[in-house]
Amino acid sequence: NVDIGTNFGLDTLHIPGTNGTDPIYGGIPAFQISSWANLGNANTGNPFVFRDNQYVANTNLSWIKGRHDLRFGLEYYRSGINHFQPQGGTFGTPRGTFGFDGSVTALNGAPKYAAANAYNSFAQFLLGLPQRDGKVTQNINPNALRFTTWALYARDRWQVTPKLTFTYGLRWEYYPFATSDHTGAKFFDPNSGNVFIGGVGSVPEDDGVDVGHGLFAPRIGIAYRLGSRTVIRAGYGISVDPNNFRALRDTFPNITNPDYQGISIFGSSFAPSASLTGTNANLAPFTGLVTGITLIPFTGLGAGVIRLPNNAGTTTVANPFHRGYAESYNLTLQHEFAGWVGEAGYVGTRGIRIPLGLNINPAPVGFGATAGAKSRLLNANPNVCPNDATAPCWGDINAVTPFKVTYYDSLQTRLTRRFGGGTEVGVVYTFSKAIDYGENEGAVFHPFPTDWQDNKAIAGFDRTHNVQAYGVYELPFGRTKRWAQHGIANILTGGWQLSWIMSVYSGVPLTITTNVNPSNALGSTNTPDLVAPIIILGNVQANNPVTGGFANCAATDSTCHYFQVSSFAQVPAASATQARYGTAGRNILRGPGFFDLDTALLRDFPITERLRFQFRVSAFAVTNTPNFGNPQTNISQSNFGVITGTASGPQFSSEAGNLSGQRTFWFGGKFTF
Repeated sequence: NVDIGTNFGLDTLHIPGTNGTDPIYGGIPAFQISSWANLGNANTGNPFVFRDNQYVANTNLSWIKGRHDLRFGLEYYRSGINHFQPQGGTFGTPRGTFGFDGSVTALNGAPKYAAANAYNSFAQFLLGLPQRDGKVTQNINPNALRFTTWALYARDRWQVTPKLTFTYGLRWEYYPFATSDHTGAKFFDPNSGNVFIGGVGSVPEDDGVDVGHGLFAPRIGIAYRLGSRTVIRAGYGISVDPNNFRALRDTFPNITNPDYQGISIFGSSFAPSASLTGTNANLAPFTGLVTGITLIPFTGLGAGVIRLPNNAGTTTVANPFHRGYAESYNLTLQHEFAGWVGEAGYVGTRGIRIPLGLNINPAPVGFGATAGAKSRLLNANPNVCPNDATAPCWGDINAVTPFKVTYYDSLQTRLTRRFGGGTEVGVVYTFSKAIDYGENEGAVFHPFPTDWQDNKAIAGFDRTHNVQAYGVYELPFGRTKRWAQHGIANILTGGWQLSWIMSVYSGVPLTITTNVNPSNALGSTNTPDLVAPIIILGNVQANNPVTGGFANCAATDSTCHYFQVSSFAQVPAASATQARYGTAGRNILRGPGFFDLDTALLRDFPITERLRFQFRVSAFAVTNTPNFGNPQTNISQSNFGVITGTASGPQFSSEAGNLSGQRTFWFGGKFTF
């Protein structure tokens, strides 16, 4: 075995600004080469060392008086994270990251709508001239945040009549601003450009962030029995968003994340034949890997107010932070007929001011020397401004912000039946639609305020159709069963249970992107134009019988394409006279659906009165039906519109892990006592 750190040192490649002397930052830096596999470790959250503590205290009172079932309670939660995980950026890693997209070696004078290809990016890598580099450093270890929650509630379940039940209640929740292990949290104020350290010097512990005085969350529910076989239920409730300010662990100076990048990628006057290291108006003035990454030094917490360094981005929260909530409502009908129980209903949710990560320092769409990246809301681009104290040159600033409204509407149905002998079958179907402005707390599609409405689209997790069918069957052998009730037959065949579950659901929404930068808006997602209706062809790249993998697919061969690629066209790159977004919006088509059938055969063996052993055989993806991954959605890639692999299997269980989707058998056993 070879210990790289001992035998070759932590900084094996000797690129300045990458590994350093701390062993935990050891490893090969990440080299991201467009259209090629990444080299090194490109994981922005690795390594990860943590110790998280949680403390809970509550008291509850139940009081039954007549037809009223009353409950009251007080709840207190205190949690803390203690992490070493240098992260917080979309590009840099703890070992350093270098990007090669082909912009440095792209052909000068080519049509402006053309994009750098895979050969350009590989040539740029061979020359050692990245157009982007960065590194994440954790200055405070552990990165420790503390969160507190207070809650009070009262609830009454009122049996109005034997047929009518009325439930109503009110809950109050309060979330103070986060603190850290020895100070308050670190909070970046975009108005002053300073980071405030709560509880240090004259800075209040809550950093002056207004979190309000808590939110009230009412709930109401009604259940009415129409007869002996039919029940109608309806309900409405508000749930307070539990965001605990966890994102503040990525705030400077906890994390330093310099991210140096060029402005415009292609379509410039840059002539590779003249110079590969000279200054260019549209490319960062890097001299290559020899120079490496310029790190930002950590100078301490000072008197509680420190300036955000030049060339740094950071994470913060909106101030005031008006916490959001979710409104949930439903109306369902349940009916029993001929031994079956059927249920159908409408279930909806509205997310009001659900937190979303907004880049509050984006560049608007613009052209010319004073537009685009040079016209960021708070400051100019780090690569345009000089790196000195008189010019605040910050990068992306991610502010967790209670943002707009999300939508979820669904028809949910269920049909089940229980038979004698422990047999049960059922099927569940959901028809739904979800709309939002971004994925979880990730950045929005177009971050500039005037373009926020463009982010509203089908949610990335939306699946229009979702069918789940299942069954449990106890084999009719053994004691208390129909056959083989005694002797050796009972020992061998008794107590076995067979179960199965089938899943069928729609694919997830996809966004078509491009490497061309037609908007000149650093921080935005660039898309091509939608020039024709979207047509799903459903084709999959043919298999190569020699290699066992997928065969090569020509860009013009429509039999390889999952969707009609001619529906999209490149947008001319931003120039001195024009700049705009592409017309293809967010999440405008869907990937392939999913089918899976799993079965299990199990038996419990009693050993003593309390001790039992269970033997289980599980078969995943029984039909071995291939589930294909999503197609290539970057129009700048040669395999645009082509599915190049199969999808990963679902997370079946904690024991089985994440399976590949191919037919797999799993044998297991466990003791219960």
